[in-house]
Amino acid sequence: MGRARIRWVLVLAVVLSLMLLFAVFGSEEDSSTRLGRLHTSASGLLGLNGKAGSRPGPAGIAPGGLSVDEALTQDIDPWVKGSGRTNLTYHSHFNQDDLTLCEDECDAFFPGLWKEIDRSVEFFTKKQQYNKEYLEFSCDDGIWTHARVVIYNNRMYLKYYQQSDFTRSQAALALLHLAVSTSRERLPNVEFCMGMMDWGSRGKFSLDRAPDLEDVWLMPDYGWWSWPEHVGSYQELREKTARVEKEVGWAKKINKLMWRGSMRVGTADRESLVAVARGHDWSDIKALDWGDPSTQVSMEDHCRWKFHGFPEGNTYSGRLRYLQNCRVVIVTHEPRWLQHWTHLYNGDWKSPDQNIVYVPKPQGEGQGVLVHDGDGKASYDRTWERLPETMDALLADDAHAKRIADNSWTFFRERYVTPASATCYWRKLLWGFSKVQKYQVDLSGSETSYESWILKGMKGTREYCMMTSRTCDDVLQS
Repeated sequence: MGRARIRWVLVLAVVLSLMLLFAVFGSEEDSSTRLGRLHTSASGLLGLNGKAGSRPGPAGIAPGGLSVDEALTQDIDPWVKGSGRTNLTYHSHFNQDDLTLCEDECDAFFPGLWKEIDRSVEFFTKKQQYNKEYLEFSCDDGIWTHARVVIYNNRMYLKYYQQSDFTRSQAALALLHLAVSTSRERLPNVEFCMGMMDWGSRGKFSLDRAPDLEDVWLMPDYGWWSWPEHVGSYQELREKTARVEKEVGWAKKINKLMWRGSMRVGTADRESLVAVARGHDWSDIKALDWGDPSTQVSMEDHCRWKFHGFPEGNTYSGRLRYLQNCRVVIVTHEPRWLQHWTHLYNGDWKSPDQNIVYVPKPQGEGQGVLVHDGDGKASYDRTWERLPETMDALLADDAHAKRIADNSWTFFRERYVTPASATCYWRKLLWGFSKVQKYQVDLSGSETSYESWILKGMKGTREYCMMTSRTCDDVLQS
């Protein structure tokens, strides 16, 4: 029986070999083509092309099925037009760390996020024309411009760069480049300036704005990339907060209102919070002393408290998105400074979707507490006056407090402050700006590509010349 099986195997092998030879040599192809096809077949079958069983495309054929000559002479659009996904809704699955979402996906997953973009488009359509003269007016203010950016053919260039305080400018540009380089769709060619100060500036892409400041474009701030001076990488912070939340759960959280912060910025608002909270059992409000480790709490460990007081800084406070990465109740007042997503707050105590708590405005007459502004000028403030009754209500109804924390987690942490939302917003912002831009964008050759800038700095600078083989005698001799 064993010999019979061997004979049948040998016969089958011979038949298969003859069939392969006939398929390769039995046509009218020239010998080189036949040998090439035999090599391709064998390589694919033997896994010589990187993956077992893989087969390369025909030689001399470019992507899209074009010949090399056709590919070189035809203007081919390589960008996708939509994700190709059907029936997208708010509840469709998406990866929070997917930075490549297409516009249709962004619209489905982050409805309502573009309000600030729409507001700016309306302003620069109806009230202020964004022509080349206005661009120069916006950029050439001497101190408030930190970068002049060109997006061209889905690539990023710098025409001007000025170092900001700390690493704000580098981080903000890195986030923008991330949004541009991960786009699967074509982006518009645009040119604009960015400012990294604590308040918005005319015509610029800015970090925040006062409610009455209209002539700005709000962008995600630098911390969505990294804030190395205090927190570090945003995505790493999200991983750390998730671990803490998994460890403690809601029941084990500290049942107090927590805040740690510097009294050097936003002094009046912070002094008011500290004064009103002083002496209450629910208070864990302390000023931060960088020289005293006992006053310092890592950002991820903020998740160990149920409640967080949130006063503002010089303008906005950069800790907001970090707190929203915790399953906590943020207790604050109505914002005096707006960021690109703060319009999504829901402070309605009666709403099942409440995701933040506003301290009610003071009623009747009252003196308030003594505070000082950044220049030391004294005044009286009533912003946090009704904080005690707010905390009493939260502590008396833990189920309500938990629902607010859960809403904040699912609405912000799991959606509107994800890395995916930031790149979606940036790309939507570029398209919004392109609608009002009244000038053509082109490259003159004096720009510095982002990739070269992060390695060598701006063209024409001493740093750039020292790191390149080009001669820049006029710069090096200065």
